[in-house]
Amino acid sequence: MLLLTGFLLITFLIIIIAYLRHIREKYSLFNRLAIPGPPPTLLFGNFSDLVKTKRLSISIKQWTEKYGRVFGYFEGHTPILVISDPDVLQDVFVKSFSNFHSRRTFPLENRFTKTVNIFSAFGVRWKRQRTVINPTFSPAKIKKMMALLSRSIDAFMLKMAEEHKMKRPFDIYAYFKRFTMDTIWSCCFGIETDMQSNIHNPYLFHAQKVFSEENSVKILVLLSLFITELNHIWYGLHLVENYIRQWIRHRFSFTQKYVDEEPSKWIVRQAYELIDKREKFGQNNRTDLMQLMLESASKDDVIEDSKSFCNKTDEAINEQPIVRKLTIPEIASNVLIFMIAGYETTSTALAYAAYVLATHPEEQRQLQEHIDNYFDSETENVRPSYDTVSKMDYLDMFIRETLRMYPIAPIAINRQSTEDFQIKNFGIIPAGTSITVDIYSLHFDPDLWGPVDPHKFYPERFATKRHPMAWIPFGIGPRNCVGMRFALTELKMLLICLLKKYSVIDCGDQTHEPFENLKEYIVIAPDQVIVRLQPRNEQH
Repeated sequence: MLLLTGFLLITFLIIIIAYLRHIREKYSLFNRLAIPGPPPTLLFGNFSDLVKTKRLSISIKQWTEKYGRVFGYFEGHTPILVISDPDVLQDVFVKSFSNFHSRRTFPLENRFTKTVNIFSAFGVRWKRQRTVINPTFSPAKIKKMMALLSRSIDAFMLKMAEEHKMKRPFDIYAYFKRFTMDTIWSCCFGIETDMQSNIHNPYLFHAQKVFSEENSVKILVLLSLFITELNHIWYGLHLVENYIRQWIRHRFSFTQKYVDEEPSKWIVRQAYELIDKREKFGQNNRTDLMQLMLESASKDDVIEDSKSFCNKTDEAINEQPIVRKLTIPEIASNVLIFMIAGYETTSTALAYAAYVLATHPEEQRQLQEHIDNYFDSETENVRPSYDTVSKMDYLDMFIRETLRMYPIAPIAINRQSTEDFQIKNFGIIPAGTSITVDIYSLHFDPDLWGPVDPHKFYPERFATKRHPMAWIPFGIGPRNCVGMRFALTELKMLLICLLKKYSVIDCGDQTHEPFENLKEYIVIAPDQVIVRLQPRNEQH
C-alpha cells in the first residue's frame, strides 16, 4: 500500500512539474519573438491587471499605450496577440484570410460538435453556412421585412407615448432591448412574441440571462480560460451540469421556480420546436432567415465538409465546391447565435445613440432637420422605405460615429491562425496563435480620424475617406457581421420614427452616471439609459 501511495505521489509530482514547464514554455513565446507586453504571473497570466480595470478593452488600450501597436498578453497561459496597426490588420483579416478564417474558441465552446454555428465554424464549414445565410440579408430580402420591422416600431412608439404621459425620466434601454428581441423573432424567425407589452416574456428572460454577469463568470468559464488543456473536461462537466439541472426540473416540478434552465439550451430547444412547426405547417408566406435555412436543410445529421483552408491559396479556396446545405442541428444553433448577435448588440447601439442625442442637443437638432428633409412633418406615422433610408447620409454618419466612439463587442473581433505567419519587424508567429484587436486605439487614433479631435462627437468626419481598417464595429474582412446591413436598417428606422416625434432630453446625473461605469462581459454596455422625452411640437 505504501509502495502504491509513493508511486502515485511521484506520478502526481511528475505531472505537476511537466505542466509547470509547459506553462513556462507558453509564457516565453512573446519573449522569443521580441514582442513586448505585460509580464504574466504563474497560472493566472495577466488576469490581475484585468481585475484592476474590470474591463478587458480598457486594459488592452492601456497596454497599447505602453507597449505599442503590436504586443502580447496572456489569458491564463493562453497567448493573445493584440494588434492596432491598421496595415497589419488588413494583412491578417483580409489579404491573408485563408490563414485566418477561424475565430478563437470561447470558454465552454466545442467547435467540433455537429451543432456548431456560423460564428464558431471554421474553414469550409464556415463558408458553407455563410453561403446559405448571406442571401437573407440582401437589400431585396430586407425590403420584404420592412412591414414586420414597422410593426415592431409601432409597438415601441406606443410605449414611448405612455412613458411621455408619465412626465418623468425612464430607462429607454429596457425598451430598446424588448424592441430588438421582438424584431429578431418576428423578422428572422416568424414568431410574434409581443414582449414590448410583456416584460415577463420567456424569450426576453432567457436572452437576458445569456448576457448576465452570473452566466459570464461562473467557475467552469474561469477554468476553461485558465486550464485550456482540459477544455474537453470542462465542456463535458458543463453538459453534465445542464443535464442534472434539466433532470431536477423535470422530476421535481416545484424546483422550476428555483432552478433555471441553462438559457442558451432553452433557446435552442425553442428553435427545434419552431423548426418542427415550420416543417409541419409551412412558412405562412414569410421570407425570413428561418425559411431560407430550412429551404437548404439536409436530411443528414452531419455534412462532411472538405478539409480546412490550410495550405490553400485564396484562389483554391474559392474554387472548392460548397455543399449549399445546413443540418437541422446547425439551423437550431444558428437561431441561438443570431438571437445573441442581434439582440444585445443592436439594443446597446440604440442605447448609446440615445445617450449621444441627450448629451449633444445641437447634434440632435441637426439630425432631426436632416430627417425632416426626407419626410413630411405632418405625416409622422408614415414609415420610411428602405430606399429612402439608404439615401440618408447624415443619419448614416451619425450612427457610424456613435459606434466609433462606443464600440460594443470587441471581444468578437478575433482570429486564430492555421499556419505560421510573419509580422513585419517581428519573428515567425506560430500556427494556432489567437489574435485580437485593440478597437479603442483604432477608433480614437488621431492619425486615422483627425484633424478633428477623435474624442469629440463629429459625424461629418465620415465624409472623408479613411483607412479601411479604421472603423470595425462589425468586424473586418470576409468574416465580418453577416447581419450588418439589417442591423443598420433597424437602427435607422427606429431613430427616424423616434426623432420625428420626440426630442431626447438629458436628465443630468441620472443620465451620465451609468456611462461613467460601463460594464463589459460579452458586450460593453451601461446598466440603463435614463432620459426624458419631449414632443417636438411642444418645443419653442
